[in-house]
Amino acid sequence: WTIPKSHGGQGFMIGKGKTKGSSSATRSQSWRELTGPRRKRLNSHQARRRRLGRIVKWGLALVILGLGSWAIVVAVRSLTKRDEPILINTPSREIEQLIFETDGVLPDRWLGQVVELKKGMTMMEADIRAMKVLLEAQPQVRTASVERMFPNSLKIAIEEHEPVLRLAVQGRDGRTEQRIVSRAGTIYVGIGYPKGALSRLPFMEPYRHPDGNYTPIRGMDRVAELLRAARREQPEFFSTWRVVSLKHYSGEEDLLGQVIEIRSTQIDQVIFSSAKSFEQQLDRMQVIFNYLARRGDPSLKRIDLSLRGSAAVQFKSGRVSSF
Repeated sequence: WTIPKSHGGQGFMIGKGKTKGSSSATRSQSWRELTGPRRKRLNSHQARRRRLGRIVKWGLALVILGLGSWAIVVAVRSLTKRDEPILINTPSREIEQLIFETDGVLPDRWLGQVVELKKGMTMMEADIRAMKVLLEAQPQVRTASVERMFPNSLKIAIEEHEPVLRLAVQGRDGRTEQRIVSRAGTIYVGIGYPKGALSRLPFMEPYRHPDGNYTPIRGMDRVAELLRAARREQPEFFSTWRVVSLKHYSGEEDLLGQVIEIRSTQIDQVIFSSAKSFEQQLDRMQVIFNYLARRGDPSLKRIDLSLRGSAAVQFKSGRVSSF
């Protein structure tokens, strides 16, 4: 076959008509083909093992989570349906020792009579609140504390009332019996006090209420201040005090004219005002004693220190003077 002459000096490309001028750009194209060939999934032995391991781990986690949830549900149900209380305390030991402390004179035997511990009682079986209430119900006890001292001891600490005066009362058999009056106005028998210590306490003549009773005793704090001041300022004179009379002292501080009377072996009657400073009244009495000592110590019958700005002195001879 012959090649025809081309127009314009240009030749034709050899080939069939359908493929004439064709190139790779004429093929069907997509974004996947443009980005490169697809990565085939690895199917090696190690890859399969890794995939299997991940599946097993997730499976175990789900199983553990399910078992935990089931255990919580079972526990909650068992607690809500349980009729008997659950014992959360560990078993306690038996009480083997009782430690007793007091700031007063109560003896150990007194404690044994008040607090009874059953044989074999454990530390947690002891009702320490009930013991405290029982101890503080005793007239001589002001406050009490009860503590567990693990592993096997109970500690009881007592604060006792302060004895201030003595009181003579009539017993059931008609005999006169002695009682102790505390600073708080409590009346009690008085256990454990040495006889010598009680003998130095003056007796009290109580105030009689309109109904005839002498209890409750009020204002004993103020009376105790007088006794303490006299013991400190004039111990020799205080040692002669025998009776503190509250006949005209009700303990009501808002009432005027209330006085505390003292009867001693040296002077029949000394009157103190409850509203004035006891130290100032004792100082005035000391001035009187010093003056009379320079005059030969004439016998005194009565000193009234409750007057405003002065004191009235009555001698046994009948003469009355003011100081």
